[in-house]
Amino acid sequence: MVFWSIAIAVTLIACAALYYAARGRAVNAPETTAEAALESHFRLQLRELEADIASGRLGEAEGVAAKGELARELLRLRADAKRRQSRASQADRIVVPASIAVIAGVTLLTYGLIGRPDLPTQPLAQRAEFIARDLDLGDAIAQIERQLAANPEDLRGWQVIAPVYLQMGRYDEAVAAYRRIVALEGSTPANDGNLAEALLLAAGGVADEEIIGLLESVAERAPSDMRSRFYLAGDAMRREDYDAAAPRWRELLAEAEGNEPWLASAREGLAVAEAALRGEAPPAAAGEVDEAAIRRMVDGLTARLEAEGGTIEEWTDLVRARLVLGEVEEAQRIYDLAFEAYPDGGDRAPLDSTAAPAGLTIGGGNR
Repeated sequence: MVFWSIAIAVTLIACAALYYAARGRAVNAPETTAEAALESHFRLQLRELEADIASGRLGEAEGVAAKGELARELLRLRADAKRRQSRASQADRIVVPASIAVIAGVTLLTYGLIGRPDLPTQPLAQRAEFIARDLDLGDAIAQIERQLAANPEDLRGWQVIAPVYLQMGRYDEAVAAYRRIVALEGSTPANDGNLAEALLLAAGGVADEEIIGLLESVAERAPSDMRSRFYLAGDAMRREDYDAAAPRWRELLAEAEGNEPWLASAREGLAVAEAALRGEAPPAAAGEVDEAAIRRMVDGLTARLEAEGGTIEEWTDLVRARLVLGEVEEAQRIYDLAFEAYPDGGDRAPLDSTAAPAGLTIGGGNR
């Protein structure tokens, strides 16, 4: 209510200023008006007539007649000027107030329809964050889906919604979205890797020929893509193919820089594979996914990011990992730390798109 009171008051002041400017045009006009100029012209002609009479060039009777004609002409022009001024004044009294009223009404109506008086005063960089907190994610996803249904060639729309599907556990829809991305943008290591990951999750972690083909293609085209090589090593372990798994783990560890989130899991996998090759571990145990190893990997990444910081992608991966492990409160805590490191909403877009579908508080849980 306070906002609208101020808005209406400001609008009235602006309208009054416009009305004064429109009605008071003569206030700022020079003192020599058109009427004054005419009178000056006639006075000059009158002096010339009197000079002609005095010099004898014009007779007395002729001079009087000429003066009378000059006076009648002056009166006629004065009457015409008054009529024009009266008509203009009448138009001003109608048009000016009506125009200002229309402008004010349209302005207030437009703001009433699309304005957000409930938004607090804040820098532009923070407004996207405020809107994100107020966003109904289900409605947002539904809106994107409607847009994609109307325009299935919208590559950016598919790129936005595919990872959201993945985080929400809608794996079949994520697979369809990533397939659409590949169809629109082509087969790239990143696109094929994302599709393989979605297919793997949709299949419950059991890789089929298509998934293996995608992962091997990514590993061949992008040898630095550790994700595809990690999944291939893990699949070899699941199939108890320790001869294939062991060298894959060794290659990953040899190329590791020492701070990768998957490092502990790779070491564990290599140890299990080598033990199995020596006959020291039962094959069934080797093929199981070691959740403890995964937790150690995630804990290692957590410790490094808390101590040294990291890129927004690393923070996003860590939040995602905590969510996969079912540690929602820890995921929120990690998000809060990332929020402090990346307060700008634009820089934090990948993280927010991961956290929001999981129900985390965007902008920080302690805020």
